Amino acid sequence: MKKLGLFIIVGLLSMTIPQMNANTFTVQAATIKKVTGIKKNRVKDGSYFYSKKKYYDGCYRKISWKKIKKVSGYQVYRYDYYLKKWNRVLTTKNNYFKITDTCEGEKLKLKVRAYKKKKGKTIYGRFSKALIYTENTLLYYTKNDKLVKKGCYVSGLNGYHKNCEQQAFTLQNEYRKKVGVKQLEWSEVLYEICKSRAKEIVNDFSHNKLDSTAQKVLKDKYNYDKWMLRGKVGTKEYGLTIVSGENIFGGSTSPKQAMTSWKNSPGHYHNMIHSDYRYGAMASYEGRWVAIFSMVDVDEIVLNNNMESLESALQILDR
Repeated sequence: MKKLGLFIIVGLLSMTIPQMNANTFTVQAATIKKVTGIKKNRVKDGSYFYSKKKYYDGCYRKISWKKIKKVSGYQVYRYDYYLKKWNRVLTTKNNYFKITDTCEGEKLKLKVRAYKKKKGKTIYGRFSKALIYTENTLLYYTKNDKLVKKGCYVSGLNGYHKNCEQQAFTLQNEYRKKVGVKQLEWSEVLYEICKSRAKEIVNDFSHNKLDSTAQKVLKDKYNYDKWMLRGKVGTKEYGLTIVSGENIFGGSTSPKQAMTSWKNSPGHYHNMIHSDYRYGAMASYEGRWVAIFSMVDVDEIVLNNNMESLESALQILDR
């Protein structure tokens, strides 16, 4: 009976090695141990002045786990709450890494697996338990005034933090849901406009340049030069601009704080839950936030010359 049991187990193990490609396969057996003990360490102030040519500034957080012997390294994955999928964000040979750039209030969900290269193939172990937490500190760690990236995880890109921005966008949609208003759809074209505006309001905190900046982004990035969209409902002619509204905020990188501030302001909250708005995006830069709203599907119009959404927007204007 023991021999028969052993034979069955071996047969099952051989079935749990799905071929992914010629050089990669995953093992769910004991070939490589599962990563355990994943934890976040305290935020560390890394400021240190060595000389005029070498100085560190800011703070970071270390994520660590128990070391596994005889493996080539580890892969770190982060869960994208907005797209609802896992993405690999870092590969390291160490049983730890530093997070050197995140927003305050940014939600993180991380998991790690070990891997081993053997005879030209890569064997993977099982993923660790997910580490889930909300970062309560603005992390930004530099060397000689440049962000430390090598061997570290950097949440942002060029000063923008899309995970954090879409976290805020989701919160805004929760406000809309509570009052029975259709949730906004994310627009990549509007996101590019938001990014330019967020950087712009660092020095000019106003709505003055919204139209001109939006038109410049549309022209320079997408070679699109229409701003006013026109159409008829019966015999009546209507027109509307691609961008219908904007909210701005300054003072914190926290998505929750930015959304709470807008919610507590009647004018901003009106934009957030406006039933005529169907599409939008958000961006933040150095603690400045911009949300842009539109009645039309800007991505389809600008990228695919699809004007279908204009008809429903015109119907709204004709009410």
